[in-house]
Amino acid sequence: MDISYKNIGIIGFGKSGQNISKLLKAKGAKIFISNDKPLSKEQLKIIADYNINYEIGHSDRLLQNDVIVISPGVDSSLKIVQEAKKIKIPVLSEIEIASRFLKNKIIAITGTNGKSTTAYLTYQLLKLNGKHALLGGNISPGKTLSEIVISEPPKDSIIVVEISSFQIENISKFSPNIGIITTISEDHLDRYNDFESYLNTKLKLLKNIKNDGFKILNYDNPYMKNYKDDNTLFVSLKEEVNGGYVKDQNIILQYGKERKSFDYKDFVLPGKHNLLNLTFALLATYLICDFKINFSEKSFAMLKGMEHRLEYVGTFNNKKVYNNSMCTNPQAFKTSIETFGKGQTIILGGKNKNINIDEIIQTIIEYAGFAIILGEVKNLIEEKLLKNGYKKFFLADSLEDAIKKSLEVKEDNGIVNFSPGFSSFDMFKNFMDRGNKFKEILKKYERTS
Repeated sequence: MDISYKNIGIIGFGKSGQNISKLLKAKGAKIFISNDKPLSKEQLKIIADYNINYEIGHSDRLLQNDVIVISPGVDSSLKIVQEAKKIKIPVLSEIEIASRFLKNKIIAITGTNGKSTTAYLTYQLLKLNGKHALLGGNISPGKTLSEIVISEPPKDSIIVVEISSFQIENISKFSPNIGIITTISEDHLDRYNDFESYLNTKLKLLKNIKNDGFKILNYDNPYMKNYKDDNTLFVSLKEEVNGGYVKDQNIILQYGKERKSFDYKDFVLPGKHNLLNLTFALLATYLICDFKINFSEKSFAMLKGMEHRLEYVGTFNNKKVYNNSMCTNPQAFKTSIETFGKGQTIILGGKNKNINIDEIIQTIIEYAGFAIILGEVKNLIEEKLLKNGYKKFFLADSLEDAIKKSLEVKEDNGIVNFSPGFSSFDMFKNFMDRGNKFKEILKKYERTS
């Protein structure tokens, strides 16, 4: 991609904006930063080090650029963005621009739930298969795609990227070799007008995949099972599909005349959802490696989960405690709670994203021995639980208050599951901050095993 001397405006100067600025500056572009909030000392240092012009607040100065790069945290409905599109200035995501500097094979993974774990499992399986693999994109913690490009990866490296719907909104030519959508359910309705808009944004990931590439979808998800295309494969826990499916304690990979079976008994990550994630990852590895797998089923025991995703923290007061701070929507909540069965103590709550929480309420009623609720949404949850006749809950004033109560509860099955089900932004910087605070507070308590 030749961008020498092009004027490029960048809206938003968080991690994504900073790294695409460094990349484009190194390639010879003239950069102009437009941020809606005052910049931190660290951000101002980058501005100074790279000699970048900037503004606070979005002015018409942005419209003097040849291209605008929009950070994922910036809503595409922003007035200045709409004005840019009206006068035909390309508005593109960081993932779109960065990918244009790469000739590597790319596996791109999105979905409402499961995308981070699937990406991480795929990355691990590729390495076990002897490939040089890199992991990045939206994954937290992790590198942006721009950072990977800056590092000049070897041409034979396979790049695994997690991509959010916010990043997909402004792709144009982005064409991964394999595109995966793990699940789609109601989420981010504080950003999208309706569920259909959110769904169509996710599906946009698939639009540029070439005929020699693959689209891998979740057959068990009603919004994806009827997707028709010659290079579409499916993954299922319930049906025998062309792609990958689970049967009799085995994962079966099936593509044309190619067929391979794996016993997954050594896989240690809990829950059926993680088995689905493994099947996605295994199929992607199989396809990108030209149907050659050089590791044994025993290698599954080496696979690790990600921090803040059903992460076992320890046993306190004879209760096994799990940090699942990444859980930010009803489907993730239900899936996470089902993993440990009925009778567990659940800690939940946070900021609502204008989504229907009835599924969360029904999951609490069915599975919770006791529920501890905190955050902006706690009074709404209390109201709905009482309407359903459920009274085994406690309203906590803080996360520390919630943890203390959870270790005192006697009406549970010995599991404390911190699965918030809502966004973290009412009380914390992000889900990582929330999960780290949870683990930090637990350090004050003595482990019992």
